Amino acid sequence: MFSIKKIQLFIFCSLMVIANLSAQNADCNDLLEVKGDTYHTNQISGFGNEREFEGYQLENKKFFEQEENSIWYLLTMPADGIFTFDIETQNDNDDWDFLLFEYKTMFCKRIADKKIEPIRTNLSRSPVTGLSKTSNESFVGSGINSNYSKYITVKKGEQYVLVVNNPKRSGGKHTLKLHYPKEKIITPVVEEVNDENTIEKIDFKLSVKDAKTSELLTSDLSITGLKNKPVELTTISVYETQVSKQNHDVYIIAHAKGYMLTSKSFKIGKNEVTSETEILLEKIATGKKVNLKDIQFYGNRYDFLPSAKNSLSSLLAFMKENPTVAIEVEGHVNGPGRKNTKDYQELSYNRAYAVKDYLIENGIEKERIDFKGYGNSQMLYPDPKSEYQQSANRRVEIKIISNDFTSGTGNIH
Repeated sequence: MFSIKKIQLFIFCSLMVIANLSAQNADCNDLLEVKGDTYHTNQISGFGNEREFEGYQLENKKFFEQEENSIWYLLTMPADGIFTFDIETQNDNDDWDFLLFEYKTMFCKRIADKKIEPIRTNLSRSPVTGLSKTSNESFVGSGINSNYSKYITVKKGEQYVLVVNNPKRSGGKHTLKLHYPKEKIITPVVEEVNDENTIEKIDFKLSVKDAKTSELLTSDLSITGLKNKPVELTTISVYETQVSKQNHDVYIIAHAKGYMLTSKSFKIGKNEVTSETEILLEKIATGKKVNLKDIQFYGNRYDFLPSAKNSLSSLLAFMKENPTVAIEVEGHVNGPGRKNTKDYQELSYNRAYAVKDYLIENGIEKERIDFKGYGNSQMLYPDPKSEYQQSANRRVEIKIISNDFTSGTGNIH
């Protein structure tokens, strides 16, 4: 016979199991709304009160063969942009699969009636899975396949349901890391008051030349810091103008067919009467690099600063003007005095990918663009003393990896 204490212990354990299953959010009508960017699960055991998915063939790519040990998440998008996520585990014996649905009215009834299909799935045999910016597959079937599926493009306020299932064993745990798009920060532009009749001027002259022969070249130019607004010039060799008599931090980007994309920054002092400078362009060659210092990012993010617009446009124009060039985009972060952690490497990777994504969205073949993230291993200022130096560490560099790309074939020779 059972003693009273044993019965009490049995009841307590049973209640704990029931509580754990209830807290697991294993049913459609018990969605777990994730508030932050990261969620660590307890043990995932069972399919809840209803087994919403069963009877599907192993060969299908859109549904679990059978729901076994699951958790249901509700995700709300905070901004427009690209959304990805990672499902990570410490136990290689786990096998996490997922289905991602758009959340619609009468969602659970649609699930029960089999009237809704997922927009992304991954049923690959892997303890780590998710959505990534590099995958091209929307639906991945069972077996040893790619463990990541293609990202989705979302709008602010949209909701999605993520169902994660472990068909292999009960009791597993995972960490869900959500990479939401970020709200864009708009910086107001304050126009300077410029009375042409009262402000003294500085005579400015710029020449573009071949670095080897010193002969004048015709090129396109983007100049910031000279006037109130950026100056965009096309097919020009010499540019002369007058600027206000004040301190100027000038940044110039030049590009011409067959020549490296080249940038130069310098200062013009308010006491100067004249200012002359040269931009020297070198022929395109494999292995050469250019640091477009204005392609910078908000701290701990891969959103471009507003000042990146002109540099990105110049890079795009360079790629269009030189269609045989293939490049590597190298991402870097600011992390003085710290180890080059996985987070730093991932952030630099995402910054490089943001540049690649911009180019692809504007018509450049993806095969022409490689990208890498170096974390904080190659900071320009290992011990930054100012916000400027910290910002300069958050950068991308462009490296020429080929000048013999064959358009249409995807071949780089």
